[in-house]
Amino acid sequence: MNYLLPADFNCSKEVRKIIEQKLAALDAIADELPVFIVHDVRDFSVVYLSPNGLKLLGTDLKEVRRMGKEYLTRFFNPDDVAFYLPKFKERLKTGNRSKWFSFFQQVTTGEGRGFEWYLSAARPFFYDEAGEPLLSLTFALQLDPNHHLAEKAERLMEENLLLKDNYQRYASLTAREKELLQYIASGVKTAEISDRVCISQKTLNTHRRNIKKKLGVKTHYDMIKFAQAFNLV
Repeated sequence: MNYLLPADFNCSKEVRKIIEQKLAALDAIADELPVFIVHDVRDFSVVYLSPNGLKLLGTDLKEVRRMGKEYLTRFFNPDDVAFYLPKFKERLKTGNRSKWFSFFQQVTTGEGRGFEWYLSAARPFFYDEAGEPLLSLTFALQLDPNHHLAEKAERLMEENLLLKDNYQRYASLTAREKELLQYIASGVKTAEISDRVCISQKTLNTHRRNIKKKLGVKTHYDMIKFAQAFNLV
């Protein structure tokens, strides 16, 4: 079972033995499971990757381990990683460790090494003697590119990136401007919005211009995208 855990993996002999037993149990049924990856959460390097996963990536376990952190930038969309990895790290520190953390990610397993969408779920796999997470386990299911879930994943990631890159702009809106943005993005007519919030249409149009300026957008469609990303509609 020595191949299941890197020779230089930093842990005690007792811990190594237990981890190798757990990995051996997974390895024995690897063909019956989705692709799975075990990471060292101290630096998120790969400890183990199932044979099916290695085949999809066109590599071997020795090479993947040698890559270290480069594994994440070589096979995955960096924008995706920048969004979900910090959230998972925070979950490991403060969240309910027994719950799965689910996320969409793009992986270079397609023709010509193009990106394909996967739905993944991760959770702690092993804890050290101090009770802190040492390893994480991730299962990854490939999405049919023709399925509506793949389209939703694409749209969701676009919204997440918009949220991440534009939070300060959104935060600059006043409470009234956020309220009006919600109405505008929901398709409520100008006259009806004016009646609901008791302002003139001229004042509403001024608010609309100010909202666009603060968000850095020009079109009504861009305003809707902002509203969707920040869960206003």
